[in-house]
This record gives sequence, C-alpha cells and structure tokens, in this order.
Amino acid sequence: MSNKSYKIITTQEGVVELMEHIEKHNIIAFDTETTTLNPRHGQIIGFSVSGQIGEGYYFPTRIWNPTSQQIEDLEIAGISCDKIAKKLLKMLVGKQLVMHNASFDTRYTKNFYGIDLLLNSHFCQSVNTNNSSFFSGNLHKA
Repeated sequence: MSNKSYKIITTQEGVVELMEHIEKHNIIAFDTETTTLNPRHGQIIGFSVSGQIGEGYYFPTRIWNPTSQQIEDLEIAGISCDKIAKKLLKMLVGKQLVMHNASFDTRYTKNFYGIDLLLNSHFCQSVNTNNSSFFSGNLHKA
C-alpha cells in the first residue's frame, strides 16, 4: 500500500469515519495512551485503532494545556470525548484485537471506562524482539 492514511479524530465526520472503520474490520490493532502506568489512578488521554496496514486513527480524549499546565478534557460538537470513546470502545468488544501490551490496555480500558475488551473478544499479543515485530501466537479466545 503506497498511500498511507493516519488521522487524528477531532470532528463529528471523523468520528463517523472511525466508526465505519471499526465496523468494517474484524481484526483491529488497538493501543491506549495514558497519564500513568497505573490503571487504577491514571487517565486515558487517547487511543488508536487500525484495521488495515497503512490506515490508522487516533482518538484523543484529553490534551495538555501548556498555559494552564493541566490536562484538559476534549469535546467534539459539545459532546465529551469520553462519552464518544465509550461508544467507540464498545464496538471493539468481540473483535479480534492485536495489542502490544494487551494486559495493560485491557485493564486500563476496563478500569477507566468500565468496558471489558476481553469479553467475547479474541486477542493477540505482539512481541518486539531485535527491532523485528511478530505475533506471539494465533489469535486467542480470551
């Protein structure tokens, strides 16, 4: 694929495009970005999904404000990005998920949003050895 498309979702149209992407693909790479390594005390500031090589979406829920020196919640068209995130993340339940650190991402998502991505899902933990990524096995039923 020579044309690559990586998008940061900040509009209603982008949310619709992301929803269509999730609906269209059964195998989806998923990753969270967080404020800490502790899923009991931190916040999810965004997550990325990709169902196809060369095509990816990042959905930010919070952003650092350098003026106030604080992390601020984001909205799209007056709707909390956390509320939108919950709808998007629920769409991943039952999909075949590929994650670099599945234990971390699934625990954070469950603790922060109350969504269990392992419920009726398949997952594959990716492993990076000597700068060469490969999957640690077949997709497994959680």
